[in-house]
Amino acid sequence: MRPGHWKTGLIAVLVIAAFSAVWMTFGTGTPDEEPGQQSYVIGLVTNNPNGLSNVAGFREGLAELGFVEGENTTFLFSGEPTPRPQLESAISKMVADGADLIFTAGTPTGVAAHAATKTSGTPVVFGVIADPIRAGVMTDLTRPGGNMTGVMLSKNQARRLEVMHELFPDARRILLPYNPEDPAPVSAAQQLDAIAPELGLTLVHGHARDNDEVTALLADIPEDIDAVFMLPDSTVNRRIKDLIKATNARGIPVSGPSLAQIEAGALMSYGIVHHEVGVQAAEIAQRLLRGADPATMPVQTADFYYVINAAATERIGIAVNEDALRRADLIVREDRLTN
Repeated sequence: MRPGHWKTGLIAVLVIAAFSAVWMTFGTGTPDEEPGQQSYVIGLVTNNPNGLSNVAGFREGLAELGFVEGENTTFLFSGEPTPRPQLESAISKMVADGADLIFTAGTPTGVAAHAATKTSGTPVVFGVIADPIRAGVMTDLTRPGGNMTGVMLSKNQARRLEVMHELFPDARRILLPYNPEDPAPVSAAQQLDAIAPELGLTLVHGHARDNDEVTALLADIPEDIDAVFMLPDSTVNRRIKDLIKATNARGIPVSGPSLAQIEAGALMSYGIVHHEVGVQAAEIAQRLLRGADPATMPVQTADFYYVINAAATERIGIAVNEDALRRADLIVREDRLTN
């Protein structure tokens, strides 16, 4: 995403979705029915709070495409994140309740859906799985070959580290807090390990497999850490409030993987907007509901945005030069910590 094109990028997602809907209806021979000619049951599930924004975007995107709740669409959704140990059983129940399609937000949720729908073959649209191949849900992104397709993250973590290094050139020791048993942050960490020596950076891997280990990690951040680089990892990211509190106390800048962490107080991001990923996934879902085959539908890549939190720079006393501000797609002037 080019700097200065924040609104254009968001509008483009909706334009592309609308164009694709028209193309599928009039431009191909795919068997389909217009929304309203039959009813649809769609399961919605996420394992983390940020995924609720994905779900909201997905529902709004489907409504724009003619799949309207209360008219021709029924959603199976608890309204809250489903704890990770309960994901597979929750999705299995959606299958048993007659879901025509299931939307998942978050890598652990997508992995659980892969296991829960193997027998039924119920179509699954994910938005997102960080790395679908590493997560084990497919072996080919172009022709997934099963009942799943959706939106993935690009290999942008290295670029985000470069951007952070440009913003904070004096930051040399970078803490990576993440769950080593989650394939999403592990894949991201490997991208960073490959480029860190070129930037003259030392990465400190802080492992936290559960909530208690996150608490211990945040209570004992090494004194020589210059910055924190969050990864796409629900175990750590659900504790964003505590992480920001711990780093603010020491004036340590934080880079987050999405707009959600910026809104919670992180200083910069080069990543996704959860709501827009949901909108993007809705376009894929409407094609499946009209008869397209997920086995032959390529996985799409989410759009990324460069965001700087001006409120955070003031809070921890770090100056960001005007050139960096001009290159940002979005500047947040007020976050939750200043509301």
